Amino acid sequence: MLMGLCLYLVKAGFGQEGPAPFEIRLPPEVRSEQVQVRYYLIGPFGSYGSFLKPEPERNSYQIETSRNHQAMDSLRVILYAPGCQIVTLSVASLSEAEKGADVNCEDLPPMTFNGRVELPEALPPRRYEVEIIYNAYWAHRFFRIADGPVTSFVLARVAPDEGGAFHLDLPNFNKDAVTMSYRRDAGLQFLAREPDSGNIVAFLAPVNVRDNDSRGLAIKPKYPAQVIFKPAPESVASQSSGPKGKN
Repeated sequence: MLMGLCLYLVKAGFGQEGPAPFEIRLPPEVRSEQVQVRYYLIGPFGSYGSFLKPEPERNSYQIETSRNHQAMDSLRVILYAPGCQIVTLSVASLSEAEKGADVNCEDLPPMTFNGRVELPEALPPRRYEVEIIYNAYWAHRFFRIADGPVTSFVLARVAPDEGGAFHLDLPNFNKDAVTMSYRRDAGLQFLAREPDSGNIVAFLAPVNVRDNDSRGLAIKPKYPAQVIFKPAPESVASQSSGPKGKN
């Protein structure tokens, strides 16, 4: 009976260590609390996508390489850090590859961006900030998935003046190798959010930039001296709200 119990424990995996996590080692010039990581694991049961929570004073992040006590086969990672070009990692075989990678920060120059928000009287006056998000539509192809949420990264938040005008430096994704390799299949989304609650005041649509789609502002070499934003039609009708940092 004791031998049978021991055999059962071994089969159940008790006392056995799982596969080692995959370590992403950061360069010293990158602040770990500003790093945003999205990843997909592919294994026997299918795929699993998630993200890493940014934390301060770290020189690396780790991604667990098992799910439900099963070792995963492969890993794909997208990493964004301010001032750096987007980094992609593809590990075809986790069992054969080294369980870690060093990430380099290739400089991504900024571009000055000027905008102005015009809120209609239908929206009640509320204090808000403009949140700018990079939507990586190309990520579905990189992750090799057919559908699911758009992979996105928060770039900045800025408070407009009383007239709705704001200006800031945004990453120039025309100089980003990954974005350009996917033929600029990405966009910038602008939201008006309450700074305290994070509730969405309005989804903002550019009205004086040509060749945009309904998803937001296209990645372009240059923009007008001031991009005018107005709430998308559903913003006024539904008064959408949601938790900060999610869309």
